[in-house]
Amino acid sequence: MKPYYEQDGITIYCGDCRDILPTLDAGSIDLVLTDPPYGVGATRMTLGTGKKQFHRGEWDESKPDLTMIMTVGRRHCIWGGNYFADQLPVTNDWLCWHKKNDGLSFSEFELAWTDFGHNTRIWSRHWSGEEKQHPTQKPVSLIRWCIEQSQTTGLILDPFMGSGTTLRAAKDLGRKAIGIEIEERYCEIAVKRLQQAVLPMEVPV
Repeated sequence: MKPYYEQDGITIYCGDCRDILPTLDAGSIDLVLTDPPYGVGATRMTLGTGKKQFHRGEWDESKPDLTMIMTVGRRHCIWGGNYFADQLPVTNDWLCWHKKNDGLSFSEFELAWTDFGHNTRIWSRHWSGEEKQHPTQKPVSLIRWCIEQSQTTGLILDPFMGSGTTLRAAKDLGRKAIGIEIEERYCEIAVKRLQQAVLPMEVPV
């Protein structure tokens, strides 16, 4: 498949990861870092102050099979891994985002399943300074922290790329990365984010 975008070691494919992942060799990806659909069937989410709403498509009606993701990667960081207990091995290596929501209705924490080989670690910071352009978007600084926790140096893959936060974080750290996204509108947003200046690092508090 021809890339939607390819520049400075960052590649985006616009398509279904179920079609693209089989073209990758087993163990060819140093780090799979992704936030797959949880299969919770939500049709609408209200983010931030409630003034911005996102509508999910059919892609969130069922959970994906993570077998191919586990096969192509040597290390993995899977946000929402607690929703995939039926597919993922038991681990003590969770990454935890403490959101400091200050009474908002969303969960105070989000969990990422990893096989990094260390105990659970917490990143504590309220979202600030970034416009949310996807219903499950994470802060760039959080994803940079995840990459650093992995202690990897090679190719990064996000097969559920969304608005491109993983690729943006990889670029900021000088890493090569591949993103796969089924919706072209989010591929376009990701490209625009990649063209922005490198964002300053935030220190968790």
